[in-house]
Amino acid sequence: MQSRARQIAFYASLDTEDEIQRPRHYPRPVRFLLEEKLRRALDLLGRVTATDALCVCGGSGMDAEWLAHRGIRPTILDLSPEALTRARIRARRHDFEVTLVRGDAARLPFADQSFGMALVHDGLHHLDDPNRAVDEMARVARHELVLMEPARAVVTRLAVALRLAADVEPAGNAVRRLAAAEVRARVQARGWRHVWSARDLVYYQPWTFPFYRRAEPDPAFSVFVLAYRVLNLAVGRWGNSLKVAARR
Repeated sequence: MQSRARQIAFYASLDTEDEIQRPRHYPRPVRFLLEEKLRRALDLLGRVTATDALCVCGGSGMDAEWLAHRGIRPTILDLSPEALTRARIRARRHDFEVTLVRGDAARLPFADQSFGMALVHDGLHHLDDPNRAVDEMARVARHELVLMEPARAVVTRLAVALRLAADVEPAGNAVRRLAAAEVRARVQARGWRHVWSARDLVYYQPWTFPFYRRAEPDPAFSVFVLAYRVLNLAVGRWGNSLKVAARR
């Protein structure tokens, strides 16, 4: 309960306008990295059939907006009332429809197979027990399941050692990174026949934004995109960003 209270208090303290607008004010390369992360996760499915999606730990609606503008009707579930208020403003400001539900990812208030897709983006690692949320997402999704979370990886441990990443997040909770094999096995045990996973190198923090801004103008941006994709082809399989996708 203490960790839940810390999370709620932390998200209440965030800058409202920043949360509503992100990632519009992020450097162009960071916006590309976010788009690439989402695109690559959905690409694991090959073809998306869901017409609606539950965004678990959906926060201020960044992922919901991305899905809505691609023809998928989103519902956001989040523990923070402030985050849901920001998501409502985002939807009104940026012209998309969304349903908002306050609730706990570890105890989703929905019937089995209520949504075509269940999706989470960097939300489960906040939780005391991410596995319970994985189970719940597998329960409420009808066709497709998509998870994007920090990976339990050697490169992550190196980043922590170099103080480029942390084991305790700003809200005071432990960061619980996930392992691909464990998530795949858990999803398969709940009846999902087809499960895929991938890892990529993805890193952006506010302190890195001045460096990324140097690659905003063309042709620097085109070089950045090419270099990133080549790097991920070479070493992305050992990267810090885990993606798991499943189809029944």
